[in-house]
Amino acid sequence: MTRDNVKTTAYFDEWIDYDQDVIQQIRDELESNSLAPYGRVQAAYDLAKKILDRIIMRYSRGDSLTGFRDDLKSLLAVREQLKLLCDALPSDEQKNRFQYERLSFDNYLDFFWWLSLAVCLDMDEAHLERVIALINNAGQDALLDRIAVKLGAHQRAVSNELVFPKQYALLMQALDAPSQEQSNLVKKFLDGWYKGNKNLAAWYDNHKGEDTGYVGYWCFEAALVVKLFRIDDSSFRTHAHYPADLVHNT
Repeated sequence: MTRDNVKTTAYFDEWIDYDQDVIQQIRDELESNSLAPYGRVQAAYDLAKKILDRIIMRYSRGDSLTGFRDDLKSLLAVREQLKLLCDALPSDEQKNRFQYERLSFDNYLDFFWWLSLAVCLDMDEAHLERVIALINNAGQDALLDRIAVKLGAHQRAVSNELVFPKQYALLMQALDAPSQEQSNLVKKFLDGWYKGNKNLAAWYDNHKGEDTGYVGYWCFEAALVVKLFRIDDSSFRTHAHYPADLVHNT
């Protein structure tokens, strides 16, 4: 059964197949060694983005969760390839890697969604350590740092500030709130999540077209916090943006 209630199964069938073709084309391009060093970086980033988008579309379509683990392994491998390609850039092009690694709003979401999928699908400790190392940005964002520490990065520098406080203050507060308040804070965060992405996320409102890259509107960052901090989600389990079956792995 389709988990998404905005688009049809046929929509997701078409775009999942299309993205799979694009993924193969990018892989072929990378393997051909026909690209300049920075072109290879751009291609690897595009490949990682396509793999993540395809996982989310498959989730929206209603695919079995057990089928996502191989995709997550592929995503990790491509992200590691991206880092190696960035490391290999000439010194005068090293500045160009910043756009792929910094905590811009789109990168921030991608990092949290990637980490959420890996945690909720019970990827092993070594896999999670590699994901956290690639996301990096230690000491830059309080929420990201606290989650990384919770996952075992105990020596990580921890910021006291959020990069996006307007959007994420409620979720941050839920980490340390009394148990009876945690659920209320996460629910309030979910209620304002979609509107909070306006003018920031590239995908905001892209359900209004057929060729806009819509993958679903899922708040995977809430799922990550609920899973890691053992928050009772019974009061918001049916929320339109909450991927409940990912949290409960059903």
